Amino acid sequence: MTTTPAITSEPIAVATKDPHSREDSRPDVTDQRGEDTVAAAFKAIGHPVRLRILSLLARGKEPLCVCHIEERFTLAQPTISHHLRVLRKAGLVSANRKGTWVYYAPREPGIAPLRAFLEQLQSGPSRALHGVRQSTFLTR
Repeated sequence: MTTTPAITSEPIAVATKDPHSREDSRPDVTDQRGEDTVAAAFKAIGHPVRLRILSLLARGKEPLCVCHIEERFTLAQPTISHHLRVLRKAGLVSANRKGTWVYYAPREPGIAPLRAFLEQLQSGPSRALHGVRQSTFLTR
């Protein structure tokens, strides 16, 4: 015979951090909205062509015309446009039309959550392991 646990009206203690009480001033990207934003950005740059396009735009001093982006790839123009559209929808690049051409540039507000997430990973527990000599792990 199985028994069901008694239902109580006491609140369940949940271990959560208040993102506003963090010691550092970086935004907490572990909340649901932040996780969704970071996941969408990583998904967008998860394709090698999109990663190369974003890298190309980030290295540029000025926005690049789609025609200048296209000439650096062996892909057809519609394929490049598709990849640029994915990056734009993820908020990683901006698009500005000048006449018949569209110029693309990286969007810092779109890239910032990726940067913050990677900084959190870097400053997490694994960072403490870098100070431990490698021989410590080999002798155990």
